[in-house]
Amino acid sequence: MSEAREPAILDRIYTIAEVDGACFLARQSGLYRLASSNGAARNLYQGWQPEGEIVTLDIAMSPRFPQDGLILAGLNGGVARSEDGGATWAALAMRSPAPLVTCLALSPAFASDRRVLAGSYEDGIFLSDDAGQGWAAFNFGLFDHKIFCLALSPDYPVDGVVMAGTSSGLYRSVNGGRLWQDLTMPAGDEAVLSLAFSPEYADDRTILAGTESQGLLRSLDDGLTWEPFFKRQGAVNAIVCLPTVARLAIQVDDAVLTYETGDSSWRQVAADAHVVAKSEDGSALLLGMADGSVQRVAM
Repeated sequence: MSEAREPAILDRIYTIAEVDGACFLARQSGLYRLASSNGAARNLYQGWQPEGEIVTLDIAMSPRFPQDGLILAGLNGGVARSEDGGATWAALAMRSPAPLVTCLALSPAFASDRRVLAGSYEDGIFLSDDAGQGWAAFNFGLFDHKIFCLALSPDYPVDGVVMAGTSSGLYRSVNGGRLWQDLTMPAGDEAVLSLAFSPEYADDRTILAGTESQGLLRSLDDGLTWEPFFKRQGAVNAIVCLPTVARLAIQVDDAVLTYETGDSSWRQVAADAHVVAKSEDGSALLLGMADGSVQRVAM
């Protein structure tokens, strides 16, 4: 899939999600839908234009999307919510002044528990139990309120495990995100920019953490101890499991690299990428390039 440079060459892509064959792009100028490689990206905020630019850093869709039309968008002003696939939007009150929401995470049991967690740049973590309509802050034990990433255990409905990456390290919750404890990391007070649980976490207890300058770290014991897994200067901005922890893709600064356990080596597959995500069927990587285009790399 490729995209014309719309709406501007320097309109940075922060998040890509592929759903029902279409790509949704969280960008500097808003949220866009790219229906096909030959089509133009459509701004989903066209009918909803508050004052100023709507910087969109993350998006989350209901597992039943597009049937239920539910989209949540993390903005420079809180969270916006749509129930009709992006045709209309409502801004949701979180606190005043409105926070900059950096990341969103849905419960694996979202269809039944309707739970969403949101991380913000200076106001910590918020939780919603009604699919994003109402929010409450839960920062007990969280001494760093600059949240860069959130990850929920694949067994979150049972174990309640959540990890949060902050500007000074890593925090863990075992009660769904209501109480936090900081973890000791070999990188010290290093910013954690990306997180991923192994899809087989219940059995292998493996967690991956991408740091700002200390590479990719791996824990095989549920976050108690950590070891270097990929050591290279640069920020590990994203981690993607394809589809297991034995096959990975990471973004280091603007380079995208892949790894397979049997091969035990890292291979660079792209440069000049601002973001990387997994395709809907898991067979490819979706890359948001520095020039504003979207590229697909088969895996």
